[in-house]
This record gives sequence, C-alpha cells and structure tokens, in this order.
Amino acid sequence: MPSPRFFLALMLLASSSVNAAESQMFEKMKTYCFGRYLVDVPYEAELKGQGNTYLSTTIKTERGSENFLRQKIENRLNELKEGKTASERFLLNREIAPSKTSHLLIGYKEAFGSPMFSIDSFKWDQGWIFTTSRGPYDNKKIDSIIARFNDYLKSVRYRSDREVPKGAGFCIENGFIANDGKIPQLERASITFSLKKNPDVWFSIDTLTLSKNQPSILERQKAAKLDERFSGKIKSIKEGIRIVNNMQGEESLSEFPSDDQTGIAHNLIWETPGELNNPLKPMVSLEMTSGEGVAGVTGVSSMSTKQIQALYEAIVKTIRLRPTTETR
Repeated sequence: MPSPRFFLALMLLASSSVNAAESQMFEKMKTYCFGRYLVDVPYEAELKGQGNTYLSTTIKTERGSENFLRQKIENRLNELKEGKTASERFLLNREIAPSKTSHLLIGYKEAFGSPMFSIDSFKWDQGWIFTTSRGPYDNKKIDSIIARFNDYLKSVRYRSDREVPKGAGFCIENGFIANDGKIPQLERASITFSLKKNPDVWFSIDTLTLSKNQPSILERQKAAKLDERFSGKIKSIKEGIRIVNNMQGEESLSEFPSDDQTGIAHNLIWETPGELNNPLKPMVSLEMTSGEGVAGVTGVSSMSTKQIQALYEAIVKTIRLRPTTETR
C-alpha cells in the first residue's frame, strides 16, 4: 500500500499542475484601446463587441468605398429634402463639406415655436465609413456644436482593433479620434470579451463621463439589500477599496448558486467614481461573470473561484489611462 508521503506528493503535483496551467493562461497578454484607456487581456480572450458615445452621439463604423459614402450622403440628403423622416420631421437646412471624404448635413424644424437642429456626419478613411446622426440640438448652441463636429471630422481616422495610438485621443471600434479630452462632453466607451475555452466567462470594461454624482458600487449593492433578498446564497469573496494605477475605486467579488443549484457562478466588479464632466477622469468599471447561459439562465461556472479571481487580477491591474497630450 502506498505511503502517506506518496499521496501527499500526488496532491502537491496536482496542485502545481493547476497553478502552472493558470499561470500559462496569463503568460501572454494582448493590449486593446477603448475610449481613452488601455487594457491587457489573455490571448485566448475573444473580442465580442465595442460601443462608444462621443459628442453625445453614437459613432457607427462599417466597411465601404468612397462611392458607398457618397450614396449614404445622398440617401440622407433626399430624406431631409423630402421630410421623409416621419419620427423627426427635420428638413434640410444646409450642407457642409470640410473635405472630399467628410460631410455634414444640418436639418431644421420648429417645435412649439422653438427652432431645433439635427446633425448627420459622414467620414471615409482607408475603406471605413464613420457616421453619426442625432437631434435635436439647441438653436443657441448650434454654431459651436457644428464647429465641434468639424473638428471631429478632421480628427477621426481608421484604426485596427489592435492598434494602440501614441497620441492623446479616443478609441472607437475600428477608429481613433485625436483629441486632448480637455473640453467637457459626454463620452462612453465599452469593450467586451469572452474566453474561447470557457465560453460562459465574459468580461467588459467601460468608461463613462458622469454628469451627476452617483453612489459607489458598494453603496448601490448595500441599497439593493441583496443579502436580505438572497439570504445565505451570495458569498462574498472579497470587497473594499481597490486602487489601480492611481485610480481609487471599489471592488466586489462574489459567488452564488447556479439556477439549477448544482454548482456556483461568479460576479466580479471593480469601479471608480470618476469626476463630473471630465473626459480624462470618467467612471471606469470592469465586470466579469461566469455561468453565462442561454436566455438569461445562469449555469455552472467552468472556472473555479480561484481561477476566475486569478483572471480578474490579471486584467484589472492593467487598466490605465492613455497619454493625454495630443500629438499630430
């Protein structure tokens, strides 16, 4: 019969194998730019989506030729001329063409005696088209807003998902806007990943310029009274203040039963409060979940608590602000 030392050796070997597998998972990392920030993620992480808000509007990106750009401009121009946008009823006010590959269409309407404007912007660069469409804009601010859009059209360009620009600016999906971030405006950026070998594990990193103060993540969780509503089911792994690259925030790491009660799932969050109306100091958050299933069903996590916490630690420490000095 094998001695106790033999079984101890087997246990230590198994433990070291697991630790080695975990460390190998995070040996190779790749860097992504989102908004004004960078983050490193494991090589096996797959990019699932990106979102953005800039100048208080969403920028859509798509592949296309210059001819396709002109067709999009012509289509929207006809809608504004004919008043076909039933939900908006903006009519063409003017066209502005800063360059051969950029265009602005300004719409106009009056509602209850108040003049309002809409702005559609178009830009083509290296086979990619960037468009925005939003209204209404205040009559008293329209000239300064148009000037901001002119600056945006001069600054936005194509960027591959893996390119990390050197100068100050705002990264969007397949694009980059050179800008120092010193003018207050609403900005939002998000980037989402899942793990190839653990498809139930998802994580997203978000930034948002705040217009008003809000409770911290721990205050919000306390107010939600989750411990009372799910008594004995939510187990805290770790919570409290967490400073990451000079950004003071809070973290809340927890585990809870899967819907079928056969295992556990996880929810790990780190979040900073940000400063009001400051694009260079937005609210920044990382949220990681396991057990993601179909139609909102929470399944059993494919990663142990130790493994997903190691994944979280590998990522959260890499979130950092990009350069804030604009270079051209």
